[in-house]
Amino acid sequence: MAGGTDLARALEAIVGTEHVRPGEAAPAYAVDEQAAPLVAFPGSVEEVSRVLALAWDRRLGVVPAGAGTRLGWGGTPRRLDLVLALRRLDRVLAHEPADLTLSVEAGVTLGALNARLSTHHQFVPLDPARADGSTMGGLVATAASGPYRARYGTMRDLLLGVTAVQADGTVIKGGGRVVKNVTGYDIPKLFVGSLGTLGVVVEAHLRVHPMPAEEATWVFGFPSAEVALEAALTLHDTAVLPSRLQLVDRGTLAALGEPGPPGAALAVAVGSVPEAVRAQGARVAEICRRGGGEALAIADASRWWTAVSDAAWATEPATTVLLRVGTRPSDVVKALRVGEAALPEAARLRATAEVANGVLHVVIGGVAAGAVAGLTERVRGDVTSLLATCVVEHAPPRAKPGLDVWGSAGTALATMRQLKDEFDARGVLNPGRFVGGI
Repeated sequence: MAGGTDLARALEAIVGTEHVRPGEAAPAYAVDEQAAPLVAFPGSVEEVSRVLALAWDRRLGVVPAGAGTRLGWGGTPRRLDLVLALRRLDRVLAHEPADLTLSVEAGVTLGALNARLSTHHQFVPLDPARADGSTMGGLVATAASGPYRARYGTMRDLLLGVTAVQADGTVIKGGGRVVKNVTGYDIPKLFVGSLGTLGVVVEAHLRVHPMPAEEATWVFGFPSAEVALEAALTLHDTAVLPSRLQLVDRGTLAALGEPGPPGAALAVAVGSVPEAVRAQGARVAEICRRGGGEALAIADASRWWTAVSDAAWATEPATTVLLRVGTRPSDVVKALRVGEAALPEAARLRATAEVANGVLHVVIGGVAAGAVAGLTERVRGDVTSLLATCVVEHAPPRAKPGLDVWGSAGTALATMRQLKDEFDARGVLNPGRFVGGI
């Protein structure tokens, strides 16, 4: 038994005694190093609905979770009474290979799903950091993506429909495989990136893609990030169709133990039929060499891409800040230089950029907790001239009080508050963790 409290007993009556734990006994589900009094592990949509109805009646603060890989995203919750962990909802509900669609429960991990789809030569083309262990519900809630975005887009492009449970326990459906629609809203797109503040996604209906017959990766080193970016933009404007196009700075290469160039590397992946891969590879090499690039050898392309994506998280969390800057593709290196100029003494910076999408991932190490808010605001203020946004994906928990993780939403904030009031008037789900303290 998780404890003798009335809440624990009520939860055990819904999900079973063995599926309720004290927060201290489930450290993977701590939020900013804060353990919830209780963690519940429902095993069905009905159980999720009943747990949330209970939380609604008692006006609890509930943090939904999948595998816990991104529980550090967002602000520190105003209230944390319960973590609702969905890892037991791990079934593939339907797969139509001919239609390139599937339906899954929220707790299915991307790694397990793609392993299953590989037998049909299909995959879900998402490759964020910690991809294999990320749950599909978590990927919907956070809208996390990676270099594959260059060709396949994001979760917003892949998600066809959802089943979700609102804060009061009401089950709603929207999009593909609809049983009941909520009129007036594009429910699937509304839930992507909402951090579970509008409802808990329990099922997702997705578009999958055929695996390319062949995929090859080329990495070229350049004397500077500016020169590497110029080559990347040239590639982007040609007939080459990269599935991934990533600028990797010298610091990231060093963290991976790779011999690096004096400036930065450009990694290009192309997936297609073998003849097209060879032809595009020749074009990639021509453009990169003409721009001053030198080919770098990598032993295993798949592991290399995973290592690059995960490098940001292989850090000391107590002194590291992770920033995601969104800007125009042509400005990613300018945004990088802004970050470098804002560094406090003794801090260290490394970065990668998804050039096709203008997304810059910045890792700043050696930052004292008291300096994080000032550093973030300096970077955020300086990149406004680039029409850029700056989101803190990770900060030391001690730095979170007073830190604006998301930045200004401008005039959209009023609409976001209206949606929150409509979907969760009592502020049960992730209270205080989203934009504007929603």
